Amino acid sequence: MRIGIEARMMGPENTRGLGRYIQELTSAMIEVAPENDYVLIARTAGHALRDKVETVVADIPWYSWKEQRRMPDVLRSLKADVVHVPHWNVPLGYSGPLVATIHDLLLRHQPDSAKTSTRSWPVRVIKRLGFRLVLDHAIQASRKICVPTEYTRQDLINLYPSTADKITVTGEGISTLSPPSISGEAKGGSRSFLLYVGSAYPHKRLDLLIDVWETMSKLLPDLRLVIAGELDVFMQAKDAESRLRNIPRIEFLGKVSDQALANLYQNALALVFPSSFEGFGLTPLEALAAGCPVVSSDSTCLPEVLGKKGVVYFKSGSKDGMIKAVKTVVDNQDKFRNEAVAAGPELALRHSWKQAAIKTLETYRAAVLG
Repeated sequence: MRIGIEARMMGPENTRGLGRYIQELTSAMIEVAPENDYVLIARTAGHALRDKVETVVADIPWYSWKEQRRMPDVLRSLKADVVHVPHWNVPLGYSGPLVATIHDLLLRHQPDSAKTSTRSWPVRVIKRLGFRLVLDHAIQASRKICVPTEYTRQDLINLYPSTADKITVTGEGISTLSPPSISGEAKGGSRSFLLYVGSAYPHKRLDLLIDVWETMSKLLPDLRLVIAGELDVFMQAKDAESRLRNIPRIEFLGKVSDQALANLYQNALALVFPSSFEGFGLTPLEALAAGCPVVSSDSTCLPEVLGKKGVVYFKSGSKDGMIKAVKTVVDNQDKFRNEAVAAGPELALRHSWKQAAIKTLETYRAAVLG
């Protein structure tokens, strides 16, 4: 089987969650089924899997007019039995043998939680309509659809009832991060900070965490809040707001390497994850796998993915609930860290890139057979 994979977003340095998904899944599929021919569309020939696959270079920005104009021809040029677009950005001009991954339907539920919300209102309206058109096309044109969780499967069926028979829950895995360095990159003493990792898009509810920290910083004078994530326009705004409000002991690290992230997980008292909408929840899963307790909202798929060990949930959007959950972990640090460490092997069995690869390959075969 000749498999084409639209991998322009590949690599956590590009689009952290999506990039890691594409790279890990493709690597696992090559290992599980090396007899297939894999051809990747990448923005550069120097990508991480260049020695294992055929590469077609297409330096075309995603979510762009160029993507709509040029990518249909690039996809057709692969001459693949099936093409996998691992996101909803399937160009409108392509309707060949297609499998798409729909990670979540955030675009339907919270359309303003995106960079387009920073544009002028005419541009924002046009882009929102365009994105919705592309999403609908991806769902309708796909012979099969991969989703990461049962939550996303049900959400997709609720909004697009005709998709019920072509959805497969393929799952995701836990990535192996670089081992922590001896010195560590987290400043200060061990377990001296709460950690947030991710973007500052509105649905991530970093605003709620900062409000909570403003209150808790007075109650926990020995703790800091460390925030790791790209310093884009949203994150810069949160940094500036925190300074303006004189909120103490809050640090914005910007984007960090995998080794730095492993250090942060190892040294944090807990990861706090207040997101109001997720399709999978890779960050808190990584934290648990590294033995770091998690304080998480109970929104969407998070209880399904994370389970119960090492996690304290709070009602999504509740400031008082988050404060109570953080205090529960602070007051029982050893208990929750031991639970997180014990949860690691179980989570590794439940969330495996190898199993995700096997299910995805089965989905390809079903799409080819029509």
